[in-house]
Amino acid sequence: MADKRMFSLKIVDSDLFLDMPLSSQCLYFHLSMRADDDGFVNNPKKIIKIIGANEDDLKILIAKGFVIVFEQGIIVITHWKINNFIRKDRYKPTLYENEVQSLSQTKNGMYIKEVGCHLVDQRLTSGQPGIDKGRLDKVSIDKGRGEEESPPPTNSKTYGEFHNVNLSDEEYQRLKEKLKSHTNTMIEKLSRYMQSSGKTYQDHYATLLHWYEKDEEELRKKTNDRSKAPTIEEYMIGDHL
Repeated sequence: MADKRMFSLKIVDSDLFLDMPLSSQCLYFHLSMRADDDGFVNNPKKIIKIIGANEDDLKILIAKGFVIVFEQGIIVITHWKINNFIRKDRYKPTLYENEVQSLSQTKNGMYIKEVGCHLVDQRLTSGQPGIDKGRLDKVSIDKGRGEEESPPPTNSKTYGEFHNVNLSDEEYQRLKEKLKSHTNTMIEKLSRYMQSSGKTYQDHYATLLHWYEKDEEELRKKTNDRSKAPTIEEYMIGDHL
């Protein structure tokens, strides 16, 4: 494994990255420095302890799509192959063949989790006894578990930061009537979750309504506290993670 790593300004100079707390940014760099030549890290909990970070920092990296977490606690840096180029004579393949097989790559080299791959609530576990207390059980991104993707309607448009939320004009207008100022917040939440987890849904309109019904009380509370709708960054790093 190489002892030098690179970072692309396209990733670490983006607003999405810089809007994270410094502790989350720091954790990203430390995870990347310790990753194998395919971007996999098998001891994120140990690294969190070494640098004095906490599990909330990892939750933020997961929610914003900078890392993908697997059932056994192994993680992979999503943009690893955008950040790094390793010469063939120095490259050592990762030991985590099953996890590699569950990933696909975009044209620019970003990892995407394959639909249908088994993932348990985005939890961080080490596979050791007594780990339950430290699991990321508060990550509320397991809504809609078990749904499978169907082709989007022919008249739909794509929404969200990653252009992966499919809605027709009529559905979008109905959302604006029902969700009002929270419409874009919920769309961005769904977009980021699908991008970071690889999970998909049959009906994005129905999923957004379902999520909003569960989160409506919290959204209203934050709106009353701040006299405005919460930003997606405030919402994503709040109690829902």
